Amino acid sequence: MNTGGYSRALRANLLAGFLLTIIILLIVRMFYMQTFQHKAYLEVSEENRIRVVPEIAVRGRVFDRNGKLLIDNRPSYVVAAVPNEITNLDALSDKLSDLIGVPEERIRKKIRNSRFRRYEPVRLKRDAPFDVVCRIEEASDHYPGIVLQLDQSRNYPEHGSAAHLLGYLSEITEKELEKLRGKGFRSGSLMGRKGIERSYDHYLRGVDGTKYLEVTAEGKIVGQLNERAPIAPTPGFDLTLTIDDDLQLLGEALLGDSLSGAIVAMNPNTGGILAFVSQPSFDANLFTGPLSTEDWNRLSTDQRHPLLNRCIQATYPPGSIYKLIVAGAALESGTVTTETRFLACTGGYRYGNRVFRCHKLSGHGVLTLVDAIAASCDVYFYQLGRKLGLEKFAEYSRACGFGKQLGIDLNDEAAGLVPDVDYYNKRFGDGKWPKSLILNLSIGQGELLVTPLQMVSFFSALGNGGTMFRPHVLKGMKTAEGEISMDAEVIRKLPFSPENISILQRAAFEVVNGKHGTAHRAQVKGTIVAGKTGTAQNPHGNEHAWFCAYAPADNPKIAIACIVENAGHGGSVAAPIVAKMIEQYLRSIGIIQDIPQPVAPAKGIVNANP
Repeated sequence: MNTGGYSRALRANLLAGFLLTIIILLIVRMFYMQTFQHKAYLEVSEENRIRVVPEIAVRGRVFDRNGKLLIDNRPSYVVAAVPNEITNLDALSDKLSDLIGVPEERIRKKIRNSRFRRYEPVRLKRDAPFDVVCRIEEASDHYPGIVLQLDQSRNYPEHGSAAHLLGYLSEITEKELEKLRGKGFRSGSLMGRKGIERSYDHYLRGVDGTKYLEVTAEGKIVGQLNERAPIAPTPGFDLTLTIDDDLQLLGEALLGDSLSGAIVAMNPNTGGILAFVSQPSFDANLFTGPLSTEDWNRLSTDQRHPLLNRCIQATYPPGSIYKLIVAGAALESGTVTTETRFLACTGGYRYGNRVFRCHKLSGHGVLTLVDAIAASCDVYFYQLGRKLGLEKFAEYSRACGFGKQLGIDLNDEAAGLVPDVDYYNKRFGDGKWPKSLILNLSIGQGELLVTPLQMVSFFSALGNGGTMFRPHVLKGMKTAEGEISMDAEVIRKLPFSPENISILQRAAFEVVNGKHGTAHRAQVKGTIVAGKTGTAQNPHGNEHAWFCAYAPADNPKIAIACIVENAGHGGSVAAPIVAKMIEQYLRSIGIIQDIPQPVAPAKGIVNANP
């Protein structure tokens, strides 16, 4: 029996069957890949030879109400990396780190986080210096996968002017990108973080475009890809603000570098913000490139808090400027009339075992309501507050817009605080709070807190007869279809009758122009100013100086709220600042005009028409 031949034939057949099976599997696999996976492999092949380059839309510019340019753009370069073209990440990051001033680990992390977007450039350095751009361009072979992109950076006003109003941009975070990728954002996209840049980011940013380039396997650019048409970017909208930049600059100069505080000026007939001064400020141009650790530490640890927007974020006790609200509540509720007189002011008022002092230690004597407002007599308002009561105080305060946001078109607006019965019950226990609290509240002290924006809105409404408009900083925008203007929006009416508003207006007039007034330094030649001073006690230092006003008194075109922190009396510190701003603005719109003086004839010339 020949078993050896049979065994060789079997092995040959098995081998042939195995090879045939392999060949069939390969043919099936090739057929599957060419038929069912053709599109996927084609895309990979295409991506290897195509570089997708974002075309950043030109961000909209920002102008003041008179057409003065506030924010512009300038060209800048971005150093970016295409992850798919990087062969040795560690070696590349080591060479690139010192050149662009970015830590190696940060470079590696940014590129690794983009592993699912390997053909999309990842921004490593914004606003790269021109010498760095030249060195990378000249030695591109040493930086495989690194590309240079032409971008734009913002030009903000110098010396931090209007920084809290205008805001700044910074790069989108990975967490934000996960949520916003479908809305046109890419790695490295810039977003508005504060002020106008944040509130109107959607309109300013425009829509990015896309350019397609053909590259070799080594990453060399061959040229424009003919098969795909580029998508042109759509520029953002230009914005026009209600701000008067000349008035803004004057307010900043009057506060200067040494004073801290806020000035908000408003058009009483529209709610448009004319000046928005918060001092100290910061230079928004620091944020146009990567913010250095030193700069951030300096800004964030500065005890004067330059990043705080004092116009809408900071809250203060209003002091005596709040007496007009208290007086209005007392008149409207029938608590007092214009002729109501209380016990004479002798410099203090005894309540229980405590004496509540007046700012005039020698006393004001017996006063009527209007004279008490003009002289800012604390003793009169202690007694008025007791008679008015906490519930009425809180009710009318809220009806005047305090203790709530007004809805300005900027983020981070504070609501302030109007304490009421519920507030004190929670703080001290039901009914366990001292009834003397209303005495402090009636002169704008205690737990009561307001923002400068709330105060200028109230004085605007008082000046125009009782209508409060929503405060806003956007005047209009220029779109592809044309100009769009923002309409004034009424948000409330003051809770006072026309007769009582007229009484409060007369009192505000007397504060500046009457013999008992505390704001004679707010008088402006050529117009009549009405307003109220305030000196608010501050538990953290010297008193805050307040002054709020509107002018002309009979038909106001401007209202201003000014607070100077730790500066003393409102009549001597804040009132002159407001007066200078009112004068400049009313001159600029022709309300105040200089009357030319007659010129005396030169010596020896006889006037033919005496």
